[in-house]
Amino acid sequence: METADLQRNLEEMLLAQRECERIVIALASCHGLRAFDFTMAWDGGSFEASRDAHELRMIRKDGSQASVRIDRDVLLHKDAWKYFRYLEAVFVQLNRREILR
Repeated sequence: METADLQRNLEEMLLAQRECERIVIALASCHGLRAFDFTMAWDGGSFEASRDAHELRMIRKDGSQASVRIDRDVLLHKDAWKYFRYLEAVFVQLNRREILR
């Protein structure tokens, strides 16, 4: 694969990652969490565009955390919405304890 193709693929993956994060923040809001109530960590702390599957971990300020696995192809095709039920389960799990403010 040429350098230009690799760069384009990386840019597409990073754009898809940001779009997925926007979906996560919107969904978190529906579950009573604000963007500053939690952090997101991809792939153990560093987004690796070349992975076939990514782990997105949400960590609340109190240390509770939950994660979801998202396939690379889903991100590239901007189909992160297909993971709503898994993301909702994550936020239900995170909301089991009182939110620290």
